[in-house]
Amino acid sequence: TSREAQTTFRVETIVSGLEVPWDIVWTPDGRLLITERPGRVRVFENGKLRAAPLFTVPDVEPSGESGLMSITLHPQFAANHFLYLSYAYGGDGKQIRVVRYREAAAGLADRKVIIENIPTTQFHAGCRLRFGPDSKLYITTGDATERELAQQLNSLAGKTLRLNDDGTVPADNPFVGQKDAR
Repeated sequence: TSREAQTTFRVETIVSGLEVPWDIVWTPDGRLLITERPGRVRVFENGKLRAAPLFTVPDVEPSGESGLMSITLHPQFAANHFLYLSYAYGGDGKQIRVVRYREAAAGLADRKVIIENIPTTQFHAGCRLRFGPDSKLYITTGDATERELAQQLNSLAGKTLRLNDDGTVPADNPFVGQKDAR
């Protein structure tokens, strides 16, 4: 599928039957993967939404501005089939977790937690995932309604995080080895 066709799709097509869609990504084979706040990863292909979800996150906390949020594909998705999801979990003391899965014939498999315990609340929970041109995973986090957390290096709230694709911290990150930096 060409980028022009994808752009036309975005402008002219309405996908119905979704419950609070949050993020979308195109796969190399032309499918559209869509996250829904209640925890479902949906697939739109060949002009229609698949009836059954590709996957449902079992421990998602879908309230307020949280739930299943972002999705991104590994830069080598065509070869390794890795995709990444961010979602809220944990009831009243909600946190955000980023998890890598491998797409398989039966859905998503090989769960690997990339990072977790990112603070959140009912509001300002946003979390987006994207890979940069350096093949690093960038994660933006909400401030959990406490703006001062964004300025505190011991908190992951209100930040742009940069990680290797396996969740390790790149040696050239600016706060590596700094006292009290998470």
